[in-house]
Order: sequence, then structure tokens, then C-alpha cells
Amino acid sequence: MRMHTDDEVYAVDDYFLGPPRGTLPFRVRYRAYGIGAGLYLLILALEAWTGLLGPWPAIYGLVVTIWLTMTVMERVDHEHTAKAVAVTFAHEVSAPRGTRKKGSGRTTLTLNGVRHRARHNS
Repeated sequence: MRMHTDDEVYAVDDYFLGPPRGTLPFRVRYRAYGIGAGLYLLILALEAWTGLLGPWPAIYGLVVTIWLTMTVMERVDHEHTAKAVAVTFAHEVSAPRGTRKKGSGRTTLTLNGVRHRARHNS
């Protein structure tokens, strides 16, 4: 059974409610099934690469997949597609961070407070 929205702009958020006369107690967007399947395959590949094989890593991987899918789907809507969210994530992760100026020293956070150590050039 499909639930259709009245507004064409929000038509991308069609929900799968379950089979006729047996609806599910939760609403899942069709897009979430594809994103979840892709994430689960990535997690299984990561588990196989690290050598974690067996039923329990696969079950824990499914739990992590559900959590990741819910996190991703909170950000995916009619204005921000899944591809746009993935590209934004990739840009945020690969963006260059602030570079240190030569001779600026190093600042560390200790239990007693912030300590700044100036770099001495010999």
C-alpha cells in the first residue's frame, strides 16, 4: 500500500506502509531502503576486510546500518537529495583545515588549563 501526498513537490517522499491489510507500525521512505542497502553492503565489506566474520558482526552491522540510515534520512528531503548530502559530506571531510603559521607554536589543553608553547627557532 502506498500513501500519496497531495503536493507534487513532496511527492518524492512516498512512504511504504506495508502490504494491504497488514501495515507496518512505522513509516519508511522508499529512498531509505536503497540507502540502507548500500550502507549495509559497505559495512559488510568493511567487516570482511577487517576479518570480522560470523553472525554477530553481521547483526551488529545491521544495527549500525539502521542507525546510519536514520541519521542520513534526517538530512535528506525534497530540497537536499541523497546525492547532494553525500557530496556535501565528502567536501566537509576532505576540506583543508587551518594551517599553522611558521613559528606559531603549539597550544595544548591540560587539566590545569590551556598552555601555549612558543616554538623557538634555532
